[in-house]
Order: sequence, then structure tokens, then C-alpha cells
Amino acid sequence: MGGANAQPDHDRALLVAMPLRHLEAARTVCDQLGSAILPAGGPGDLDETPPSTPVLVIATEAGEVEVPAATWRGLFVGRVPHEPTDPWPEGLPATWIDEHPTPARPGPATSRTADPSAVGHPADEEEDEEEDDGRGIGPQSFFEVRALAPSPHAEWVYANELVPKQQRGGRTFLPRMPRLIDFID
Repeated sequence: MGGANAQPDHDRALLVAMPLRHLEAARTVCDQLGSAILPAGGPGDLDETPPSTPVLVIATEAGEVEVPAATWRGLFVGRVPHEPTDPWPEGLPATWIDEHPTPARPGPATSRTADPSAVGHPADEEEDEEEDDGRGIGPQSFFEVRALAPSPHAEWVYANELVPKQQRGGRTFLPRMPRLIDFID
């Protein structure tokens, strides 16, 4: 997929960031069912991502093992249709569901909106992570992924290989929503 010792097998990948606990729980679902549903915050580039595109995941909230790299991978199956009044899709990690209980129904005051922490960022840091690209976060979006697993160390894709330093403003890069990226040569 990338990294110093491996070449990407695709020109593009879908980049996301997610807390490690949700990745580990999603991997269990994926192992049991063949695929898992991941929360995406907002839609980002989900609608532009072709099936079987590699998904690179930066594990956040990983304690001492957190590194500025995509250390998990999977394959994109597709966006999961979801309306704010729908129940959570089947196949979500149990850890995410535990942290995001289904709200009471009817009434516009109870509609769900994306929670910035759903993609692993404290709300006060989120504004510094990525410039607003006009695709604001709206209702929660989801996508299906298969073959979700930690990447071998030789296949980690570091931040400087994901987004040029000039585009990151020298900061650590954590996408707020799924972002389709081109691999940097």
C-alpha cells in the first residue's frame, strides 16, 4: 500500500481516522461477517470512491502506539445509505454504538448530527486539523469495508506520504471525514 518498503498497488486511497478501540471492534465484526460498517462523520469523498479502493486508516486514541501514519487498511465496499431518522446500520462496531446511543425518534430537535469525536478528534482540535473544504459535516455517514486489519509495519503509510507538508501546514494530519487521496511519489 505504501510506506518506505512497499509501493502502493493503487494510485488512490480513501483516508480516514478512527479511534483504535473502534477499529479493533470493527475488525471482529469484519472477521465474523466478511465486512463491517464504519462511521465516517460526514460524507467526505465517499460518493466519489470506487468499490475496492484501498482504505487507509489512521488509528487515533491509541496511547503509546499512536503514530502519524495509516497503520490499518481495508477495502472500500460502498457508502451505506442512512437518513438522520434511521436506526444505526447493522455491522457497526459495538464500541461505537455504546458511545452513540440511538436518540429518541420523531421531532426535528432530536435529529442526529455528526459528532466530531466520532472520528477520533477532540472538538477543540478539529478546526486545526484540516481546512474547511466546503463539504461540511452534516448527518452521520457510514461506509462498508472488507478485509479490515492492521497493516504490517513495512506497509504503514506515513503522513508525509498521504498529504504534503505544505497542505498540512506542518501539523499532524487527521482527516475529519473520508478523503480520497492520491499517493505522493
